Amino acid sequence: MTTVQVIFPVLKGSRRFIIERGRRWSVIEHLLLDAVSRGAASAADLAKQSSLPRRVVVEAFIRLMRAGWVEITATSRGPLFQITAAGASLVHYEQLPSATVREPRWRGFAIEQLSGSVYRGRELDLYHKNQIDSHVGENPVVYLSASDAHDLEDMGEVFTTIEGEDEIIIGVDRGSEKLAERYAVVTVKDGEIDGLPGRAPEKLRNAILKAASEISARLAENGKTSAPATAIMEPVEETPAATPSAYDPTDLIIDGEDHWRSLDRIISGASERVIIHSTFISDERAAAVLPLLLRAAERGVTIDVLWGQDDLGSSTRSSQVAAAKMQAEIDTAGRTGSVRVHPFSTNSHAKIVFADSQKGWNVLVGSCNWLASDYKSFETSFRLREPILVGQLMKRLAGLSQGRPGVWNNFAIDLAVLGRRIMDMPSPKGRKVPMRLLYGAEHARLVLKARDEATRRIFALSHRIGITAESLTLLPSLAAVKENGVEASFFYGRTTGPLSGEAGADLVRTFARSGLKVKPIQRPRIHAKVLGWDDDHLAISSLNWLSADPSEGKPYKEIGILVNAPKIADNFMGHFAHVMPP
Repeated sequence: MTTVQVIFPVLKGSRRFIIERGRRWSVIEHLLLDAVSRGAASAADLAKQSSLPRRVVVEAFIRLMRAGWVEITATSRGPLFQITAAGASLVHYEQLPSATVREPRWRGFAIEQLSGSVYRGRELDLYHKNQIDSHVGENPVVYLSASDAHDLEDMGEVFTTIEGEDEIIIGVDRGSEKLAERYAVVTVKDGEIDGLPGRAPEKLRNAILKAASEISARLAENGKTSAPATAIMEPVEETPAATPSAYDPTDLIIDGEDHWRSLDRIISGASERVIIHSTFISDERAAAVLPLLLRAAERGVTIDVLWGQDDLGSSTRSSQVAAAKMQAEIDTAGRTGSVRVHPFSTNSHAKIVFADSQKGWNVLVGSCNWLASDYKSFETSFRLREPILVGQLMKRLAGLSQGRPGVWNNFAIDLAVLGRRIMDMPSPKGRKVPMRLLYGAEHARLVLKARDEATRRIFALSHRIGITAESLTLLPSLAAVKENGVEASFFYGRTTGPLSGEAGADLVRTFARSGLKVKPIQRPRIHAKVLGWDDDHLAISSLNWLSADPSEGKPYKEIGILVNAPKIADNFMGHFAHVMPP
């Protein structure tokens, strides 16, 4: 194979990170300390009870003894480990206190813009665009283009990459410098990539190998051995794996009144933090929610309010005006530092509420504009309680909050650090079902998944119907109707954009003749955004399945969750049928 040099864009930067250094106690060490708090025991007994190797048990107790929390006592049974008074005072803590130190350190990093993977400062050969020609030889050169989906860096991934052993990044000194645009150069020969770290993701490796293979084949056809060329990476569709997650049927929140009660409960139950992201803010609804927020602030809860009304979507930017008025009322109430209504738009249509509680973190994800809804429409949201997914979602919100690439404001840094901490929390006990978060264009791919998997029915609820309904949802579902004989039903509240009421009626009649039921519903007012199939698959989202066109370039403009649980879709449709007019 011809030797090919592949060039791809990278963002290079450095920051002064606040690093907490020192080994932290593991769950195993905490459990062993708890075991000897119930009575002295030998290493052999504890190894047998825990199914751990005896060596692991002994090494754990060596550390616990160095900390002064365990001691060895001689008994007729031989030497036994027993807890000390100092250990007994700490064993019931949620996490054992670590002997760590904090120190600032400058660290460099690089973020490639094809798959978004992060590297330490010296792991890639990086060049300014004006230096590339002097660093490539006579071999063919392939340029890969950046993906719009990775326009904003994931600060959490940056932290993970540059942390050393026994280090955790807990903060970043805010810097105003932009990330520098650079280019990485790697060499491909005989199907091997030189210059790329072994931990690089398959998505990036496959793109590099594909580009090199294509240009080599093209040169072979033309009888050449050397020529410059340009290739553009094609998007690689990846379906994230589902995560077994805590689930209870009451986690599904349906109808307006239930949403108001859920908002009241999640804010009232918070002990430290509440974060609300509502696409819109209205004066009337902000006034209704504000007393809940002020009462929480009186208990010491810190509250952040974000909004996502598109800067380009409204000449009045009503949410920005309402946000400023809401903050003024908070200032008048004397809660300026406790309740912050951020003045910038995230440009996201997501509707999310985060809050901690005595049992862990909860997130409400779905269709409800928490600071604009009158709570009288038919809404649907989901209460997410699984820490790893809650933390991932918090990190995505950090990305929405950071602004331009490379501009890490204090609030975004705070959310990124918090998201990583939540991901490390223990999972709640109880029933688990597969769940995965949905972002942007993954919604469109989910429709195709429903088309391919449905054996009995497909359905969707959407606040609006527009001209994109055919290509996004209706045509794929029509294929399932024709090929598998499934029942397909779609419900919407109103037409939008260039699709007039009359055109909407024509669309309904056209698809009805093909076996699809597309039905407008005036009462109850539909604001829910739900896609489901068969009995056990339900996606709850901010996306209008019959009007929005989810973009690869704005991956977090729409956010939802797919839940695969026994009868969840069937129960939802039963509830909807109960409130829907005949």
